[in-house]
Parts: sequence; structure tokens; C-alpha cells
Amino acid sequence: MFEEHPIPEDLERFVRSASRPSGADKNARLIRHLLSDCATCHDSLSALGWDSNRLDRLLRLPGTDENAADAGSNPYNYDEAFANTARRIDEFFSGDQPATQSPEVLLAELAPLDKREQIRCAGNEPRFASPQLARWLVDRSHASRYEDAEKMLHLALLAQTVAEVCSADSVGGGERRLADLRSRAWGQLGNALRVSGKLREAEEALATASRYCDAGTGDPPVRARLFEQLASLQIFQRNFEKASEMADEAGRIYRDLEETHQLASTLVQKAIASLYAGKAEQAVSILNRAIPLIDQEEDPHLLLAACHNLVHGYIDLDQPEHALTLYFKFHELYKEFKDALILLRASWEEGMLLRDLGHLRAAETALLRARKGFLERGLAYEVAVVSLDLAAVYVKLGAVEELKQSVAETMPIFRSLRVGRETLAALIQLQQVADQEHQALELIRVLTTRLEHLPNRNLLK
Repeated sequence: MFEEHPIPEDLERFVRSASRPSGADKNARLIRHLLSDCATCHDSLSALGWDSNRLDRLLRLPGTDENAADAGSNPYNYDEAFANTARRIDEFFSGDQPATQSPEVLLAELAPLDKREQIRCAGNEPRFASPQLARWLVDRSHASRYEDAEKMLHLALLAQTVAEVCSADSVGGGERRLADLRSRAWGQLGNALRVSGKLREAEEALATASRYCDAGTGDPPVRARLFEQLASLQIFQRNFEKASEMADEAGRIYRDLEETHQLASTLVQKAIASLYAGKAEQAVSILNRAIPLIDQEEDPHLLLAACHNLVHGYIDLDQPEHALTLYFKFHELYKEFKDALILLRASWEEGMLLRDLGHLRAAETALLRARKGFLERGLAYEVAVVSLDLAAVYVKLGAVEELKQSVAETMPIFRSLRVGRETLAALIQLQQVADQEHQALELIRVLTTRLEHLPNRNLLK
């Protein structure tokens, strides 16, 4: 161990993870010194730009038990632990090899090709085996989640393809950092498949991401992001308790890292699971805690998602006046976005609020606008649910012919969702009782409940 504190040059080299053999012994001694919880050196590292919480997670010895330590029990081989930690430090700080071309240039080469040819070239041409390109594609795919589900999935497929052909040398930190890269790419692919309603494929992709994550460096943000993606899949599979557990796991990591904004993201996710589970009051409570933690400049979409679902929560609590007040309060926030899907969901939400408040023709206009937009984008599930909301408006208006026509137009959509015969029969029955308000509304309620059990419903997040 250092008899005195390491000099600034030692700490600088440690942060930059110079992996020269001549520095290995000094690095090992420095790690021992840091493991002794030297406050002075932890402060120095913080000044060099390394977050102390992340450092603590990196240096924490796996499997240690504080109670056992207090009792004097010490079954661990610390020399091996120190060596493992030194390796992980090198892996954490090693940088990618310099890219010969920027991601933008590489993607521009692919742009003229059709999508299949893009995937083929990315997987076979050596110049595309770039970790920078893989990470850039992951980020671009994630940014497309409210814009275009098909684009999101294609970019994720490209990211996964590129990550798989990258070498350990290209990421600079060996096999573990390569596993981190592949975990991120497969995780984004799983998330994109989920958004597209391909749940079996999403589950397989996220299982692959988990295996790569287990083989990686243990980088906390990589693990936390994977927990969030797994939570989203669990929500779609209607495993709401498991989804909450996954969101909590991610939240614990972000709390340790003092990543307040990311912690808020996991709270929003947990609130969505609560909404699906029919626990609107719990969801509203969680969202009211999450919203003050959100950094709007960092991720305005997250703030919008929280506000959108808060309004939805008050609708489920049968408080439409409160929901409408919040909706108009947040309405300016919706206007800041150009994402087509966000604007369609805003129109859908507005239609539901107006319907519940008795402004039926205004509700019809908003719901028709949302239905048309979802239909144009091939989002069958959303079209089906909006059509049922619209049917409730026609029932309350006593517009029998309009209801029958709307149901007839919706029938092919329900068939495309492969619903059961009972559901199709209930839809036909709805046409037959179009002039009987009580029976019609009860049928709409039953149909809506059946749709909610399909794995395609998607609230904002």
C-alpha cells in the first residue's frame, strides 16, 4: 500500500487506465489504497471527473458481508480480488480504438440501400465493425421510439449486427467491454421488438442481452438500463409485480449513482405498471413523486410521459375534471413535440377527457383524428382501442347508424389482432344492441377489458 497518498500523476494515470505492464504493480497498490477508503484520494479522483458512487460500486468486492467482517470472519482471497478489481478498472477506462470514419459517414453509405442490404453490408464489410457506430445506432434507435416503431427496430437491428462483428481489440478493453457493447445493442433490439409487439422475439433478445451483461465489466449504468428494458417487457407480458421489481432494481443503481433523473425514469416505469395493474391511486402517488425529479432539458420526453400517465391515472380514478385541468396545464408541453405518435396520443387522451365530461361531438372529432393517424401507421391495437372509445361516444349520442358503421370498419382490425371468437361475437352483438345504451356500454366495457389483456397496449414511456 502507498505509505503516503498517491501523487496526482498516479491518479491521473489510474483514471485514464494506462495499461502498460510497467504500471501494473503501481495500479494494484493504488487500488489497495483506495479500498482503504482514503477520503483524500477519493476527493482527488472526484476532481478528476470520476463519480465517487460509480467508483465505490466498481471497487466493492463481490460477495462481501459486512456482518461477517465485523465478526472477524475473512474467507476471501484479497490478492485475487485486488487483481480482479485492477482488471475491471482497466476495462472501465479503456477507450475504443480511433474510428476511421464517423458513424454519420458510415450510415450515409448504407442509406441508399434497402434495409436487408444494409444489414448484410453492416455484418460483412469490415469498415462497419465500429463500436462507435454500434453505440450511435443504439442511441438513434432509442430516440426514434415515439417517432417510428419500424425505424426504431431497423436501427436496433443494425446496432446488434455491428456490435456482433466488433472485435475485443476495437473496444480497447477486451472481451468484457465487448460484452458490455453487445449487451447494450441486444437490449435495444429487445426493446424495439417489444414496441413492435413482437414479444417472443423481444424476450429472446433481452435474454441474450442479460447473458452479455453477466459476462461484461459490471458497469452499473449498463445493468440499470437492462433492468429498465426487462421491466418494460414484463409490463407488456402483464407481469406487473415482476415489472415493479425490475424497475426497483434499476432505481437502486441510479440512487447509488445519484442519477436523480434516471431514478425518476424508473419511478415513471413503476407507475405505468401500477396503472396496468388497476392501481391508479398508487400510480398517481408515484408520478407525483417522480415529476419533481425529472430534468426537462435532459429528457423532455420523460416529463411528457409522466404528465401523460398522471392524466391517465386521474381518468382511471374517475376524476375527469381534475384530469382535464392537468391536461390543459400540460398542453403546452405536448406542443413542443413534433413526434407523430405523441401528438396522436395527446389527441386520444383529449377525446377521452371530453367524452367523460359530456362534450361528445368535440370528443368525436379528437378520437377520429387519433384513429385515422394510428390506422395510417398500421398500429392495429391502438386503432381497436380508440374505436371502442369512439363507440362509447356514439352510444351516448344515440347515433345508432354511426355506431354500426364504426363497428363494421373496426371488425377487420380486431381480426388482425387474432382475438378470440367470443370477442368477435361481442363486437357483432354491439351492432345489434346499438340503440340500447346500457347493454351497448356494457359490451364496450367487456371488449375493452379483453383488449387490455393483449400484449400490445402501449402507454407513453
